[in-house]
Amino acid sequence: MGAGAVRKAAAAAISALALACAQASGAPEGAPAKTITIGLVDTFSPDFYVHTYSPTLDYLAQALPRYRFRYTEIDYRDVPGEIARKKPDFIVSTASTYVTLLDSPGAHQIATRRPAGSVDAAHTLASAFVVPSASPIRSVAGLRGRSVAIADSRSFDGWLIAQGEIARLNYDPNRFFSSVTETHYGIPGVAELVTLGAADAGVLSTCEYEKLIESGQLREGELRILDERGKQQGESCVRSTERYPDAVISSLPWCPAETVSDFTIALLSMPAKGRDFRWVVESNFQPTWELIKALGLGPFSHMKDMSPQALWRRYHTEMLLGAALLLAVIFHLVSVNLLVRRRTRQLSLAVKATEKLHDEAQKTHMKLARLERESIVSQLSSMFAHEIKQPIMNISLYAGALRLYLKKKGELSEKALDLLESLESEVERSSEIVEHVRSYAKKREARPQASDLRTITEAALRTFSSLPEFVRCDDLPSAPVWVDPFEIQFIVANFVKNALSAVQTVKKPEVRISIRPEGRSWRLTVSDNGPAISDEVFENLGTAGTSSKKDGLGFGLAIAVAIAERNRGHLEFRKRPEGGLQAALILKRCDKEEIP
Repeated sequence: MGAGAVRKAAAAAISALALACAQASGAPEGAPAKTITIGLVDTFSPDFYVHTYSPTLDYLAQALPRYRFRYTEIDYRDVPGEIARKKPDFIVSTASTYVTLLDSPGAHQIATRRPAGSVDAAHTLASAFVVPSASPIRSVAGLRGRSVAIADSRSFDGWLIAQGEIARLNYDPNRFFSSVTETHYGIPGVAELVTLGAADAGVLSTCEYEKLIESGQLREGELRILDERGKQQGESCVRSTERYPDAVISSLPWCPAETVSDFTIALLSMPAKGRDFRWVVESNFQPTWELIKALGLGPFSHMKDMSPQALWRRYHTEMLLGAALLLAVIFHLVSVNLLVRRRTRQLSLAVKATEKLHDEAQKTHMKLARLERESIVSQLSSMFAHEIKQPIMNISLYAGALRLYLKKKGELSEKALDLLESLESEVERSSEIVEHVRSYAKKREARPQASDLRTITEAALRTFSSLPEFVRCDDLPSAPVWVDPFEIQFIVANFVKNALSAVQTVKKPEVRISIRPEGRSWRLTVSDNGPAISDEVFENLGTAGTSSKKDGLGFGLAIAVAIAERNRGHLEFRKRPEGGLQAALILKRCDKEEIP
């Protein structure tokens, strides 16, 4: 007889017995009886129907005569949907099915089956992996890629618990075996398929191995239990897996509280005499919850669906966070690249500006050098013209006297006269050249214009490729003057250059530049803390040909003095008490009405 036939026969017997009990009860005839609907999730073995389900319902029908019982099967493939349609008051199911109903529709445990000999209802059911005794397979992990025989894929201890053990070993239970053969509790059974070699291994439910040996269907030692547990702990049945709760009877939210109370009292009061089980209350279903989570059953069934829609439902938060993170990374990379490009462009412009300033500084240095050379040449020319004029005049006088003398003596020949005339002509020509040089040196006019002494000073400082940190420039005010900017720039640059040279041997050098008003004039001062200057050197400052430097010619300050005077100004020098020199350029202020 198949499992389906057994279930149908048991249901018919239960219905007939319940009707007879209702008729024999002491309930008044014609009194309305309350109906209790009990739903059964069909995932049990035939033994459960014969030895547990039928006796329990028989007892309840006798213990609760004022209730009329109705029974219905719940399709295991859609338990929540079947419950919503049939609305049973109570559900009989495995522990795995029960935990799937905790959240929806909100099942509540009434009692859990505890077999005789089991101390704890939470640790009752287990599975056993069996292989032929001669099999080379020594552990559950060694079954990977092999074939297996099972009673029913819906069975809790006949298959689901076994799958949970495979998942605990970090394997995918749905891809672990090469093939799975179901017997559906028919003949030949799981043990027969393994002994015949039709399957490499088999999964037996709780205590099934011991029952087969006891009934003579299996010889002891014919099969071997993999990863055997139980004997060491003194258990009566061997197993390969952890233990879980047995069958559970649970109530549903719409069942009246009074009915639940009557049903619970009757069920927990069911005597164990003559039966191999009892109904007790159990509270530890956490391992069962972890099991169905690992197998992706019930509320975790969506974990098996790998479609884009299912993945989105499961991981939409993570996906959105990942997308946001990706966008943030892309934004960061783009921002950094744009910033690098901007900084590179700015750096390129800065380099070009630096190169331009360097070129301008080089040109300015060249202009200053030319101005210095021109000034030196002008000074030397003026000196030369001044000194050579007297000898030339004497030569001219001597030539005229010689001609008179020779003429008086009568010795002035034509040839001598020609020579003397030629000599006088050359002397006169030389005198004209000297006068021209003196005229240029003394009478060349400056080219003044409205300028700012602060701007001129800043331009002079830019002529240096780099200035040491000890060169400090005070807050320079705007100082309008009427000068030749290039010539005044030469003076400022000369002051700074001399100050830098003076502080080369000082431990803590200091050069300071300032502009201050002084009456109707502006005073530009460059001071240093160089070594003390002797009175002799100080007195000769600004005099051409004298210098405090070992290799100096002494024309720099001399030229500066001349330039200052051409620009309606003058230079002043002061010795500092603590050492060093203070050089000042004084120029008249330039008012609008004073501009020519």
